[in-house]
Amino acid sequence: MRNLTLLFVLAFLVLASCESNEFIQVEGNQAPNYKGVSMLKIENYINRLYIDLMGREPTDSERLFASKRLKDNNLSIDTRDSLVFEIQNDTNYRVGDSSYRHAYIQRMYDLMKYRFIEGAADPEVSQKLGNIKFAKEIARLNGDSVRVKQMEFEAKKYENILNWKYAYRNNADGYPELCGYLMNNGIYDVINMGTFNFINAAFDDVLGRWPNKEEFDAAYAIVEKNEPKVVFNQVAQNKQEFINALVESDAFFESQIRWWYFQYLRNEIEPAFLYKLLLVYNTSYDIEEVQRKILIRDDYAQF
Repeated sequence: MRNLTLLFVLAFLVLASCESNEFIQVEGNQAPNYKGVSMLKIENYINRLYIDLMGREPTDSERLFASKRLKDNNLSIDTRDSLVFEIQNDTNYRVGDSSYRHAYIQRMYDLMKYRFIEGAADPEVSQKLGNIKFAKEIARLNGDSVRVKQMEFEAKKYENILNWKYAYRNNADGYPELCGYLMNNGIYDVINMGTFNFINAAFDDVLGRWPNKEEFDAAYAIVEKNEPKVVFNQVAQNKQEFINALVESDAFFESQIRWWYFQYLRNEIEPAFLYKLLLVYNTSYDIEEVQRKILIRDDYAQF
């Protein structure tokens, strides 16, 4: 009888061991459960996306369609990504927007102008350009070829700003170029008068910090004296070359990720996510992909 009882105990332990192996749970690997997310939260997410990406709220039909699309797909990351991608890239005609793509590019253009030149409107930029072209024509009539060249050089700065949206749409210009254009023009110079203020403003606007003494001395020699110096691992000898080195630097890429994250979430980015986005940006140099990675997260969606 004792042997029989022992056999039953052993059999029970074996079965229990087998059962426990089948139901092992690994913490942290559970798929998120969004079943409790209300339709109001989903609609709020859609509202934020449209405002952040296009500067306007969605229409009722846009909100309902996008909310249903997300709900039907359990608020999946892939569905969110495709929704953000569509807002960034859809070129179909839309009343009031021309297209989502047009409105999205306009929104980014406007945000960067507020960041660098206090939101100067295109008519103001066009007026500056018109004044320069008038001065160029006077110089041409006076036979002053040197001044003609100077005015052509100055006019190009404003033309670069006004033409960026179309160049970007046609892949002829990128996001770093826009930041460079918005620092190399008369409007930015008036806001930040003098070489001292220009250098400090350029570092602050682009990198979110002041230059150290070594950086400032090198930049001052480049911008003020046209002396060749190494800055951001590049040799630069004039203001344009300094700006080029700045917007092509690794520090520029990191600071833009930080800026867009704060723009969308009003919070500092965590180091692990920053590192992930740096890998994305350093591979594709695509600010739109970086934006998508931020906008599809639960902390932005508030799910």
